[in-house]
Amino acid sequence: MYKRQDYKRIEWLFFIVFLLIDIYLGIEILRSPVNLSNADTSSRSVTSIRSEMKSDNIDLPNKISSTPSSGYYLATKNKDFISGKVSTLTNVDASYSKADNALYATPKVTTLISKKPDEALKQLNKFKNDSKNVPYGKEFKYEPDMSSDDNYVFVQTSDFGEIYANSAQLTIAVKDNQIINYTETYMGKASPVRELQSTISAWRAIRAMYTNRELTNNSRVTRIKLGYSKLTEVRGSTILLPTWLVWVENKTTKNITLKRVNAYTAQMLQSSTYNVEK
Repeated sequence: MYKRQDYKRIEWLFFIVFLLIDIYLGIEILRSPVNLSNADTSSRSVTSIRSEMKSDNIDLPNKISSTPSSGYYLATKNKDFISGKVSTLTNVDASYSKADNALYATPKVTTLISKKPDEALKQLNKFKNDSKNVPYGKEFKYEPDMSSDDNYVFVQTSDFGEIYANSAQLTIAVKDNQIINYTETYMGKASPVRELQSTISAWRAIRAMYTNRELTNNSRVTRIKLGYSKLTEVRGSTILLPTWLVWVENKTTKNITLKRVNAYTAQMLQSSTYNVEK
């Protein structure tokens, strides 16, 4: 009897949480509507805008799609998925930080990797895919444009795309061709909370960045990709939304900045940039 009552109580709580999430997302859509049918049409042609950018010494990839894409609002549970895995990590000395909700670990034995980049990456993938080394390691994918010679960065994957967030990242530190340590954060399984929706195109995102002065003179767009970023937290869940991720290189300093554009509204996300050291 009590189990049945507990089940109904849990079922009701889930209903309330997802109702609140749905109301929040509905408000977000109403606050920032985008006319997707006209998203890629303008009095100024693509050619003329490219010409303006060229005069500002802004380089773009030769091909940028003008076709809208699609994506979901996703939700993950705000909970600790990692601490319970520490005892299973028999190949590393690991500790969990509750404050950071992160795992810190160091190999127990010397773990060498090749000096050849391709071979080194294969070895690092093998290392992180071993559950005795890294929990959930197979759910992380190497991200070259966020990595350096000393730090290999892997982003958490989902059934709907990669997640680009500090709370969903694995960073393996390497020195003198040896794995020194790693840091891991993990958000858990991501699930849709609304139906599939159309997004703006990659070109529309670039145009919005240029219009809003997010593409500065003497810069180069090196890569554009659709992924997921954190939008907000609602009742114990983190909401993710489709985001156009744009890597921008300063031609002088060679520093690379990752910028994020809301793929539904073409608005820049807050705290959307950080330097990627090479």
